[in-house]
Amino acid sequence: MAEEPFDADKVDSAAPPKGGSIVLRDRFLISGDKPLPNLDSPNAQAYMAEDRRDFSRDLFALVCSPGIPPRTDAMRRLKSDPGAGALELVDWGSAFWPLIGRRTVVIIYERPLGGRVFEQIKNNRARINEYDIPRKIIQPLVAALRHMASINVPHRAVRPDNIYFIDEECQEIVLGECVTSPEGFDQPIMFEPLERALASPAGRGKGSMVDDMYSLGASIVVLALGVNPIERMKGEDLLFRRTNMSSYATICGNARVPILLLEPLRGLLSDTPNERWGLDEIEKWLNGLKQTPQQKKAAKKGDTPVRFGGRDHTNVRTLAHAFNRQIPEAVRVLKDETFHAWLKRSAGEGDLSDSLKGFIDTSAFHKDGMQGSDEFLVARCCAAMDPLGPIRYKGVSVYVDGLGPMLAMEVIRNGNVQILTEIVLRDIYQFWTSDRAVFMDTVEAASVFAQVKAWLTNNVAGQGLERALYELNQGLACQSSHISDDGIIFIEDLLPALDHAAGQVEGKSKPTDRHVTAFIAARFNEDILPHLKALTAQKESTSVIGMLSLLAFLQWKLKAEPVYGLASWIGGLLGPAINGYHSRTTRREIKREIPKLVRKGSLPDMFDLIDNAEKRQEDQNGYADAVEEYAISAHEIENIEGTGSELTEKAEKIGQKAAATISIITTMIAMTIMFITEML
Repeated sequence: MAEEPFDADKVDSAAPPKGGSIVLRDRFLISGDKPLPNLDSPNAQAYMAEDRRDFSRDLFALVCSPGIPPRTDAMRRLKSDPGAGALELVDWGSAFWPLIGRRTVVIIYERPLGGRVFEQIKNNRARINEYDIPRKIIQPLVAALRHMASINVPHRAVRPDNIYFIDEECQEIVLGECVTSPEGFDQPIMFEPLERALASPAGRGKGSMVDDMYSLGASIVVLALGVNPIERMKGEDLLFRRTNMSSYATICGNARVPILLLEPLRGLLSDTPNERWGLDEIEKWLNGLKQTPQQKKAAKKGDTPVRFGGRDHTNVRTLAHAFNRQIPEAVRVLKDETFHAWLKRSAGEGDLSDSLKGFIDTSAFHKDGMQGSDEFLVARCCAAMDPLGPIRYKGVSVYVDGLGPMLAMEVIRNGNVQILTEIVLRDIYQFWTSDRAVFMDTVEAASVFAQVKAWLTNNVAGQGLERALYELNQGLACQSSHISDDGIIFIEDLLPALDHAAGQVEGKSKPTDRHVTAFIAARFNEDILPHLKALTAQKESTSVIGMLSLLAFLQWKLKAEPVYGLASWIGGLLGPAINGYHSRTTRREIKREIPKLVRKGSLPDMFDLIDNAEKRQEDQNGYADAVEEYAISAHEIENIEGTGSELTEKAEKIGQKAAATISIITTMIAMTIMFITEML
């Protein structure tokens, strides 16, 4: 899942030519002093842009919010194959944006000269009657979605304020951008299909054309009427009503929708994904082939409501949504026979009641384990009560294909990441994948979660939560505390950013923290496992060499510019690696050479100095020779002095000889003195 090779020309760090403006890829001038608020996206601001090679082009730039991962893979595909019916993505890249003081993603689009379609209709600047809608609105939008389906890029941002007139005469309609934030993240609840709307915005998932078709239907209603018929209905109230009455009845029930549009709207606004109209059905309708969508029925309702969470619930789907918000109270209700009587007699859900009781019995059997926890029980019951809904666990609602963006948003906002990791580690997702093949192939889903679980349980550097974070969010900037403000989303930018960060480092922190190593592992298309294993080693000297080898390999493979600051930073951390040499002479030589290599900014040369194979072998040989020489000398000493009892005997003999010698000398001295005395 590593990032595909990136065109280095996209990276632009040139100083702004004038007041808050930049030049992207030495070609596109983006004027920070010329905002275009009428072209803003919810998480990107629009500015005037010029193509300095072709001044006749009408362009604008969207500057993405740094804290939200954009859809970089979709950008690549849309640039290489733009298609018809949508704004053309001209170019994109990463650049320092002076107005926010950090690097972010900047996208160049053709400029829609006629503005937003909904605003023009509302202000009577454009007139589109009900008979014009199929040809002027639906047809170009369907063409855009057809092309996006062909390149496997769901739009996931179809809504009235993201549809434009490309021309000043307001005759040609195009679909707006969809890459500045995760799929479905910016969608108001009305324009998300019910099953996706029940999830948190960041966890709605990549989705598919099935989801775009619902969004198309909801947008057609607003454009046809010139107003949003349920504008005042927001949040939980709207979700509750859509779940009880159906989306079609909620949106179109009291609106004067043109009769001409009733047939496609019934098909597009279906709350059952596999019954919802797709591109083929809507194109047949455009070609005059009459179809009869299945009659949309409201959710199965009980004769009497169940009171829970301050609302009267008449169907189990709204209860599932509420149960996840109040788990202790939900467990009490699930174990209450009154609730099961309601399920069987009023709601007509006898089989569901039996399943829930089975889950309760299983929970009681595992009362001392994780499977016996209230959270696990409620998650399992919610999956059975709302098979089309998101994964629900401990108050979190997320789809399988929305786990990555949800994880990113929780990390960026310092939220509760643990709940998301538990969904994987405790296999909570399996409740979801068993019945939801309409959204994602169950084998594919199981494979994705197995890989995420492998990352989460791997303690090698470059793995863990951080690896999952960057693999699942190719547009997410590196979150290392060293460079988090630099907005680094491409591997080519990493070493320059660390080089710049070297001047602000305090203490003995290493450049290769968990985020940096995981970012490299996810974005660098080379085998770096040996480097990561060395980096994880318990022995400090080996870990330091692993750090240097990884960054040196990165600089060498990317043919990166010299990194003087980073080389100095690493040089100050090499003590344990240098002390790994036995020879004092070698250690002194290495310490003498390091400043020279720091001035070169070459990490490969520094690595060659520290971990040169010949030098290591020479040191090992010298050490082995010294050990052998020491052993020989010690043996010779032992032979001379003896060992054990032999040494004791020798000592006794030497002592006896010394005592005898001293005794003789003393006697001779005494005799000499006596002789001299007698002579006198």
